[in-house]
Amino acid sequence: MKKSLISVIVPTLNSEKLLDKCLRSIKSQTYKDIEIIVVDNFSKDNTRKIAKKYTRNIYIKGPERSAQVNYAVKKAKGEYVYKVDSDFVLDPEVINQCVKKVDEGFDAVVVHNSPDVRISYIAKIRKFETDMYKYDITHSSARFVKKTVYEKIGGFRTDITAGEDYDFQNKLNKGGFKTGFIEAEALHLGEPTNLFKHLKKYYDYGKDFVNYQKSNNEESHSQLAFVRPVYLKNWKKFLVHPILGFSFIIYSMAKFGAGALGFFTANPKQTLRMIAEHISLKFKKKPKKNEKY
Repeated sequence: MKKSLISVIVPTLNSEKLLDKCLRSIKSQTYKDIEIIVVDNFSKDNTRKIAKKYTRNIYIKGPERSAQVNYAVKKAKGEYVYKVDSDFVLDPEVINQCVKKVDEGFDAVVVHNSPDVRISYIAKIRKFETDMYKYDITHSSARFVKKTVYEKIGGFRTDITAGEDYDFQNKLNKGGFKTGFIEAEALHLGEPTNLFKHLKKYYDYGKDFVNYQKSNNEESHSQLAFVRPVYLKNWKKFLVHPILGFSFIIYSMAKFGAGALGFFTANPKQTLRMIAEHISLKFKKKPKKNEKY
């Protein structure tokens, strides 16, 4: 049986530090019917020079990663497309397991991205959190997708910088497309080492959050909630690793605080309206048993 061609898309921006490891891990996949497409956002370093060692499919496109990936999909020749960030290193079996999963009838596949705990203590906290999301569709997003499905849902929204992955998965869910999970993972090497810079990123995300919420209002309540059911489901992790669990709670408070501050700074009226709606719903009289609305 003829194997499907997989188009692996790597958006880049001054990615010379980790790009070689990323592309080498793609070339080292046990599944060999792959084309690599690098879309660079006008890098000033050696990004494109490194990419040329692994592929001739190199394009220059901005202004940000979602637009880069959408552009690459138009150039892709594969039946399936797989978005891989330039600071990821793939387990050798990732693409092979993805192909087997779509052969089972799935339209899209989630590849769990696991933080590299060697980078920093923040990375250890983030791994404590993200490992709870593995196999949880509410807090996961497919990156390996049938190209026709990608085109059908319109790809990634280019007006969202915070939550574009969630938005993409929500569109898959609303479209009735079937998403599966695999065991093999991608290792995220580009984990934060500076907490202040990391919180600044969430502050910027907060300013942009209104764009995500406009089309994902219902989903955002569960996907971006401070206390999530998946935490309660994994309550034993907090007992087994109490220091990490406590650190995660403090980290989450700081992260959500930075995001909320950013949102309020950019959208003060919207913030006050959301608070008023929340208070109104909380104190709204609940109907008694057998009482009609």
